[in-house]
Parts: sequence; structure tokens; C-alpha cells
Amino acid sequence: MAHRTADRPAPAGRPPADFPAALLPYLDVPDLADLTADQAAGRTCVWGGHPIPLAAAVDLGEEIRDGVAAFPQSCGRCIAERAFNALAAHSIDCEPCHGEDWKNCPTGGGLYRLHRDAGRLARGKCR
Repeated sequence: MAHRTADRPAPAGRPPADFPAALLPYLDVPDLADLTADQAAGRTCVWGGHPIPLAAAVDLGEEIRDGVAAFPQSCGRCIAERAFNALAAHSIDCEPCHGEDWKNCPTGGGLYRLHRDAGRLARGKCR
């Protein structure tokens, strides 16, 4: 059985400062069993697999499975892309988001802000 920790702010200087854990299912974070040791430890991006410096890593929350903790992280480019794609898919069936009024939707607004904030971190290629 796996679970992710509740919302918690990222350490100082780690962008984006925080985002709701409720957005994680929309981002299609890979299963812990599918991650390499470096991805599970947060040394490489869970999607692109390339090393990410601590200052540019986006914390995806601690995951615990069978008593083993993992600390997956993403680079800004990959999480910005995932948030954009999730917002596009979400907005199809969400009236406020479909009408570009995402400020009235916690999911749409959260994905929009995550895309915007993480996009500022997108430097270089991860994949």
C-alpha cells in the first residue's frame, strides 16, 4: 500500500514553493515500483530521468510503500509540461476551466499556477 504525505511547504528556495498534493493524481506520477533508485531518491527527474540540482528540483512528496520511503522529484520543464497537459485534459469537462475561468476551479487554478511557476524553472532539456 502506498501513500503520499499531506501538503507541506517545500524547503526555502525550492520552487515552486508549494502546490496541493491533490494535484498529484492529475500529473500521472510514475508508480514507485517503476522508478530507478536515483528517481526514487530524488536525484533524477521521475519523468525525464536526468539529474536535477537540488535548487531546481520540484518536490513531489514523500511516498511510503511497504515501509520504504521514496522522495520523488521533478525538473521544472517536466512538471510544467505535465501540469499543462493535465489542465488541457481537465478543462474539457470542467465548465469554469473550459470557459478559461480557472480561477473558480481549485484543480484548474492549481494546475495553471503549477504550470506557470514550474515553467520559470525550465532550463535545458531533461529528456
